Amino acid sequence: MRSVGASTREPLQLMSSPTLVIADYPVGYASGFGETLFNLFSGFPDEKLWSAHPGHLLAAAEKRRGHSVNLPSPRRPRALPNRLALTYYPFLKAHQSWATKRSVQRLRRVVEQHSIRNLLVIPVTPWILSAAISLHKECPKLNFVLFVMDDWQGHHESHRLPYSRRRRELLRQAVNRANTRFAVSREMASHYEEVYQNSWQVAHNAIRSNSIAIPNGERSRRNQVLLAGDINQFRFDAVLAFAEAIERHNLRNKRAIEFVVLGEVAEQHRAPLSRLDAVTLEDRQPHSICLEAMRAADLLYLPLAFSKSSARISRYSMPTKLPEYLATGKPVLFHAPFESALFQVAERYDLNPRLATIDPAALDGFIERWQTEPECIADRFSKASAALAREFDIDTLASSFQAAFN
Repeated sequence: MRSVGASTREPLQLMSSPTLVIADYPVGYASGFGETLFNLFSGFPDEKLWSAHPGHLLAAAEKRRGHSVNLPSPRRPRALPNRLALTYYPFLKAHQSWATKRSVQRLRRVVEQHSIRNLLVIPVTPWILSAAISLHKECPKLNFVLFVMDDWQGHHESHRLPYSRRRRELLRQAVNRANTRFAVSREMASHYEEVYQNSWQVAHNAIRSNSIAIPNGERSRRNQVLLAGDINQFRFDAVLAFAEAIERHNLRNKRAIEFVVLGEVAEQHRAPLSRLDAVTLEDRQPHSICLEAMRAADLLYLPLAFSKSSARISRYSMPTKLPEYLATGKPVLFHAPFESALFQVAERYDLNPRLATIDPAALDGFIERWQTEPECIADRFSKASAALAREFDIDTLASSFQAAFN
């Protein structure tokens, strides 16, 4: 495993060659996925970058990079109720098979017309990964680069999808075809090196390490907690346990805490959170508004799920917001299983507060301490700065990432 360290130099001026990205979302899409790719391709020539993705998705207006290649969008009709989803499944599979063949034809033309030399593949949906592998079989001279952002087995387990032998073989083909392989965390890279017996590098979201805000003293109020991110099965049980602890605190005390969520909330998780007076649910916001909200909050909240079905996702993921949270200079609550890549970052740099439990008593105790105990701001600033410089510096990570596309 090769990870990257701190750097104070300017990004390397790499001789980039034409590159095609095949993924479920476009580079610059309004999600952690799109934001990470947007930042890692910082400085990459737009005229040499093509982003292939399902055509119904668009990059954020201020986050567009390169050229879009629209692929088919096989999906269940929105008007079809969830209870009828299984009846539509055979039709969806047939549509996906057609979409794979159609995508390979379209992508082959892009490769030939623009003299594409590199193929970056991010595995999420099986039919898209299948299309990427089929394209490489037809164009084997392409430099195949693989980037795993979500552990594929964990993705299937979290969504309760069958992780069939065919799907495992599909991923293994991608791993074996790749000349360069990136994992989103140290833990993921180490695990994959053991499983696949080949080398992996680490790449994830990052910022300029010297951009951390300098705290201007202890704030007298501590009454707003912010989660800037979506709520799905990858973090729901942690979020609900924490929100319920805030609700209990507010019932016991005159000084209320507001828990604000800026992001999409999965339909099945909205009702339990909406019932809590302490919780304010807002939709996804533009990146600039999210940054303003982070700077205004008293505590930034970064959770991952504790459930068994999400164990692999929690263990190997690296939340996109982590470097942006640290750069605000605000306190960040790391709320995740101890063995998770996220919690281990907090362990390496002694970043506090951090909690590796959803036990109600432990959560209640944390909130009381956060409300009453003083904090050493200089110590927090020093530790956050060290983490950003050593593991989340965009100049270093982007240079390492883009070196794969020379």
